[in-house]
Amino acid sequence: MCSDDPSKMSSDSTQPNLNNDLLASALGNASMNVEWSASQDDSNQNMVSIPLRQWQGVDGGESHYHDTLRSRKDKQASIVRKLTVAYAVTKALQHIADSRCKIDRDEIKRLCSIDNFVVKMSADELSDLGWEVRRVDAASHGLTVHITSNWVSGCDLFDLSGDATGRNVEATIISSDSRFRDTRQDSAGAVCDERMLCCLLGQFLHSFYCGDDSQSATAKERLKDDQQHGGCAMDASFPSHKKKYFLSARGKSADTIRDQSRLSLKKNFSSGWREMKSLDFSQSVSSHHLCRVSTSESECSTLDNSDDSIYTNLIPLREMGYPPALSQLVKNLLDCGSDLFTSDDSYRCLEEVTRDMHVLLQEPGRFLFDQCQTPLGGPRLAVNKDKLYGREEETAILRDTFCRVALTGQSEAVFVSGFSGCGKTRLVQSLFESVDAAGGFYVVQKFDETKSLSPLSVVLSALNDLCGLTVEKHSREELRDLYDSIKDQTNLTLLSRVLPNILRMNSSDTVVHLRPVNHGVGSGLNFHMLAFAVMRLMRIISSQSRPVMIFLDDLQWADTASLDLVHAILSDVNLSNCVFFVGNYRDQDVKQGHFVFEFICELSAHEVPCTELHLDGLAEDDVNHMLSDVLCVIPRLCKSLSGVVFHKTRGSPFFVIEFLNSLIDRGILSYSLRERRWFWVIDQIGDENITENVLQMIQAKMSCLGDDDQIALEVASCFGIEINESIVRILSKTQLYSDLQSNLDKAVRNGFMEREGRKYRFIHDKVREAAYSSIDFKEEYHYNIGMALYKTFGDDNRAQDWSGMIPMSAVLAQINHGVPSLITCDETRNCIAELNFKESVNALERSDFTSAYLYIKAAVSLLPIDMSTNKNDRRIEYFFQLAKAAYPCGFISEAKDSLNTVIENGIDLKETIPSYFLLTKILFLACKELSQAFETCRKLLFMLGEDIPNTERAKDVLSSQTIKAKALLKDSAFFMKNKRTQTTGEAWQSCKPMINWLQSHSCHTQMRILTTWAEYTLVRKVSCRYTPKCAVSLASTLCRGLTLDSRIGYKIGKHALVLLDHSYFEDVAEIYLTFYGFIGVLFEPLQACLDMHRRGYEMAMQAGNLTVGAFHKIFIHSQSLKTGRNLLELKKENETELGLATHRSQSLLAMRLRSFGETILTLIGDESTRHSALFSDEELTSTPSLMEALCVNEMMSSIFLGNPERIQNLSKHWESSRKEQIDSVAHRSIYIAFYCGLSRAATYRTNPDPEQLAKLDDSISIVAKAERFSEWNFKNKLALLKAELASVEDDGDEAEVQYDVAIAAARSSKFIHEEALACEFAGMHCKNHGKEAKALNLFREALRCYQEWGSMVKASQMVLQIDSLTAFSLSTFD
Repeated sequence: MCSDDPSKMSSDSTQPNLNNDLLASALGNASMNVEWSASQDDSNQNMVSIPLRQWQGVDGGESHYHDTLRSRKDKQASIVRKLTVAYAVTKALQHIADSRCKIDRDEIKRLCSIDNFVVKMSADELSDLGWEVRRVDAASHGLTVHITSNWVSGCDLFDLSGDATGRNVEATIISSDSRFRDTRQDSAGAVCDERMLCCLLGQFLHSFYCGDDSQSATAKERLKDDQQHGGCAMDASFPSHKKKYFLSARGKSADTIRDQSRLSLKKNFSSGWREMKSLDFSQSVSSHHLCRVSTSESECSTLDNSDDSIYTNLIPLREMGYPPALSQLVKNLLDCGSDLFTSDDSYRCLEEVTRDMHVLLQEPGRFLFDQCQTPLGGPRLAVNKDKLYGREEETAILRDTFCRVALTGQSEAVFVSGFSGCGKTRLVQSLFESVDAAGGFYVVQKFDETKSLSPLSVVLSALNDLCGLTVEKHSREELRDLYDSIKDQTNLTLLSRVLPNILRMNSSDTVVHLRPVNHGVGSGLNFHMLAFAVMRLMRIISSQSRPVMIFLDDLQWADTASLDLVHAILSDVNLSNCVFFVGNYRDQDVKQGHFVFEFICELSAHEVPCTELHLDGLAEDDVNHMLSDVLCVIPRLCKSLSGVVFHKTRGSPFFVIEFLNSLIDRGILSYSLRERRWFWVIDQIGDENITENVLQMIQAKMSCLGDDDQIALEVASCFGIEINESIVRILSKTQLYSDLQSNLDKAVRNGFMEREGRKYRFIHDKVREAAYSSIDFKEEYHYNIGMALYKTFGDDNRAQDWSGMIPMSAVLAQINHGVPSLITCDETRNCIAELNFKESVNALERSDFTSAYLYIKAAVSLLPIDMSTNKNDRRIEYFFQLAKAAYPCGFISEAKDSLNTVIENGIDLKETIPSYFLLTKILFLACKELSQAFETCRKLLFMLGEDIPNTERAKDVLSSQTIKAKALLKDSAFFMKNKRTQTTGEAWQSCKPMINWLQSHSCHTQMRILTTWAEYTLVRKVSCRYTPKCAVSLASTLCRGLTLDSRIGYKIGKHALVLLDHSYFEDVAEIYLTFYGFIGVLFEPLQACLDMHRRGYEMAMQAGNLTVGAFHKIFIHSQSLKTGRNLLELKKENETELGLATHRSQSLLAMRLRSFGETILTLIGDESTRHSALFSDEELTSTPSLMEALCVNEMMSSIFLGNPERIQNLSKHWESSRKEQIDSVAHRSIYIAFYCGLSRAATYRTNPDPEQLAKLDDSISIVAKAERFSEWNFKNKLALLKAELASVEDDGDEAEVQYDVAIAAARSSKFIHEEALACEFAGMHCKNHGKEAKALNLFREALRCYQEWGSMVKASQMVLQIDSLTAFSLSTFD
């Protein structure tokens, strides 16, 4: 070593600056040789070399360990540091053993001497508690062990002991002795006895920890006690059969004892030997006690004669105050030196020793230091609920999936299945820390059998928790921005009622006045409204910077409405939600065809990536690791126990813990205060007849409880996995359940339940299942609990104390189990019925439709069957409420029957009007019975005195009322004047919603009648909320022909938009649909109309109106095609939307989307997935609008693919359908005229028929009328038709001018597909007229446009044209 000047050490005031004399003084030995050196691996650190014996004295021998002035933390730190050095020494010995070189016994003894080792540390790290050793050198053998250690991060296992901290230790060995450099030498040579090395290591460790004092006074006292008992120190705990055997060995040599014992054990003591082996472990009697049967120093050791004073007089470290685990390790090492009685726990090799030391160092709080596990009530297992065993692969999959969601922003789902107790929940919980680290949010909710009666409550609770987390983890500025976005983009009124925490986001001082939700029959409130509002909310809250994880446990108990809501969140077509969904379910409770599997398939069909994980039981090694942690015993010592437990429990983590608890209850597994550890007898555990069903085991354990304790668990199980403390307190005030709270507290102490805030919660759903299954008459049991709560609730004095603490829904959830059979008193029946009715109304208010239905069903079941009996005034309300709740739940027949009951039994018209209106809506939207819906509406209006004529009018004739309405609406002041005028009259107030419905939906049935109603309403009753609808309805009628009335209609429609109240989403959506679908497309840029349809769709979905939303979607896809949107993007969107339409049973939308999909595939050139027949003849004849739309789509694909004959045939079909359907849509006529005109020109080139030119002129005339309304939309089309006409008439110059106009106009309007078509036709014209160079440029431009559009088939055609022209040019040049 090279000596350095101490003055060159760091001068940092925070680090000690020591010289040799000062360090030697600190060590208590001034003559010690201390060297300063720079290590080879880190030249920047000053290293201090200290002989191990001197370092041992400084860091704490026996005198220091028992020094009362040293803190408990200091003592533990000293033990851990010494164990680190011991680990390095052991690694050095293992390295020598692995080298397989020949070493004699004397050399081994010198190697294992404490004086053979020198420790080195950094002088910069000296502290009052000792020094961190960086290196250990074996002086006699040229071995250097470099130690790298770091503290274990987040190691909560040390909380058991309070102070200890674990460390990860790595040892790197460098050898200067050539014998030890290669550890892979041939094993043929002589090798050292590794068991002898283990024994010598045990002696080394004993001396290292205790110092020379271990053989002084205390050792002499023990030796004296040995001599008094014939050489064996035996206390009261020493087994009597062992004591007898040792006394009989008095005066005999070790060899004699060994020979005689082998013979006797072989013949007579086989069973006793098995018992002694087990008791060796359970009673902690080490085999080195057996060697204290010495009569002289030369007869005591199995190593050699000089070792007896070392080996026989060692006092166990435990008796000197050291941790029992350390004493056990030394004992197992010393056992290797006895070949008379070798303990089962003795070490077989040094590798096992290093493994155990590493465990002790890594988790000293659990395995090394004493654990107090005897609280009141007996010993307790050290269960670490936060640790996961044997699920590394599944954890990695979960983590990778979440990272993928956070990186891509695309929602994904993971489903975890397995038997109950296999660790599904704990597996998912292991991801929470990663979600927090990524800045995300996670919410957790759990389904159970009781919550299946309250659909949507679990998912809505999770989303409400998410809103609460958002408030907690965002600044006021961020919350303000989020709240503004939610207010602008969602239905805040609805969301605030189902998610109360969302109002906490309003960080401003201003009070937000929410518009009341109208839950009347015209409000359109349904599940789809809620689903869309939640989907929009998740778009705002979740993002790549703050991904959201939703964990729903026990999906086997989930309701379909909850899964549909999750489906809506994950399958957002805009891919704007960054949500990671995880669902757990028990596979034994989910059979084939269960809706959970349908849910997974539907998500996959909507391109939501789904991953399925299945958990089986833990492997045997994982069970061993788990038992090691639970029992605070190093894994090697509980290997045999874990094998038995594994076969008994099949690796179920929950079953393992319950099995161990049952062993404790039986006394088979016990904790020794003297040894400070758990003990067991393997044979007895294996022989015990213990059930292999965890449910039966828990039930058997519960059966040992008192009756009151069992009742408390049964009552709690009726409320699900948890019960609120407020309910417990109320029940405890009743005579029947007076001791409930104290008994539940006892259940917590017994390990059946746990306290979580203000709730009592079962520790596992199997425990709750065991308690619930013990109830014989469940309906009566629930009913008695509910009535006990109800009677307390009915006491006015007591109700004041707790009426706000528990919801009435919790009371009715119990009572309704016995409805109606268990309620015999008429007064009680009426009271319970009224309570259920009120809860149904409240549930409908918060959009919990299924709960509303269940409550009102219970209320109706309590009514007398005969409606003619007295006191039936409330029954009309009950049946109407039943209809309102049944309709959004999908029970259409029941809703119709309930409404007919109200209509038939209603006393007057006033109370039946809402039922008429809801029945009309159901007939039209749900049943598709259009004529019956129409007549029902007319019938009600007639009874109200409003006779709407049922006569169709001539196609081009307007009534006098129409002319009058047109005259009024030409003046914009008319709207403003009548906007301030309110109509009066009760009859009209009832008529308004019906007339509004008629004019909103009649366009789908009898279009001509719409004109009459619009005129009638505008002229007579203009001043109401529905005025804009009336105006835009009349405007659409005026725009059906390309006449001057179209401009009047456009002006009327624009005025109607001014009058809109945008707070009524459904009204806005309907007016946008009519205006931008039939009016705006004639006058405003097509792209602007497309954007407004998207807004209309959003509003329709916020209002829950799927029908209007579906029509907006149809226009979105239709206009996307016409504006030239990229076909590949359209294809993907079409597939997603088609899946959603199929999922929602929207047949009309699905038909139209399939039509668009086929057109898109044709234009792309993908013929592999096309269907030969999309629609049946019945579908086409029953839906004329579908036939007309199909004609437009087919004509578009045919003109681009060069099939004019197909267009001619389609034109004939269209002409015939127009004769039967006089109300053709104007903008469709324009596009049909455009495509037909192009096909006429193409046909004329092959067959010069003058009739074709005449029809081409007709097409130009129609498109020219449209061009006067909007040059943006139609100028390029008119120019292209004119160019084609000039081309076929051989007017080349005019044709080229018009082609240039068509190309420029299409480019200006951003119609990329029509620009490509104009370039292609112009190129063909130039090519046919010998202008190859210009044609080549035009074809290249067409190629660019087709590629940008996404039409691969047209791009290929252009490539062929370019190649042919290029080849022609080259041949001409040659």
